[in-house]
Amino acid sequence: MRPDKHGPEQNGAGAGGYDLSSAEMFRAFRPVVWAICIANVRNLHDAEDIMQDVFLKALAGIKTLRDRSRVRPWLLQIARRTCADHHRQSKHAMQPIPEGLAASPESEPPPVARLHAAIQQLPPDYRETITLYYLDGRSCAAVAACLGIAEPAARQRLVRARLMLHDLLREEQP
Repeated sequence: MRPDKHGPEQNGAGAGGYDLSSAEMFRAFRPVVWAICIANVRNLHDAEDIMQDVFLKALAGIKTLRDRSRVRPWLLQIARRTCADHHRQSKHAMQPIPEGLAASPESEPPPVARLHAAIQQLPPDYRETITLYYLDGRSCAAVAACLGIAEPAARQRLVRARLMLHDLLREEQP
């Protein structure tokens, strides 16, 4: 059940907002939180860990949410900030690769890795728009609602992000 398709009355929360039980929140928002996490990190395991942290933080702070109808943007903001925290922490934990283990220059990254690397180079607004549209399978209207922007703005971000991706991937070709 997606919260943007069902009003509060349909899911048992009454007039105050969505039913925010842990299971319902996870089912309703897992795809979009996952899309943000995977768009911001390169490792599936890190994305899973971040997603778990996002939902733990959300459940711990759910009582601070004043307007229950704003749960989606609130949760997405937690996801963005948790990803940013992960990047800050991982910069400090980076260790240099020993010389014998470095990848050879002849080894070419697989196409998916190239695409993911290119997506990582996009500005955050474009990266989120591309991720929500392609990885989460949302329509332009749903992407716009999720990001709190107008639908034409979401379409424009998609166009610009695609052009940037095209240029980035084209530059990398030998």
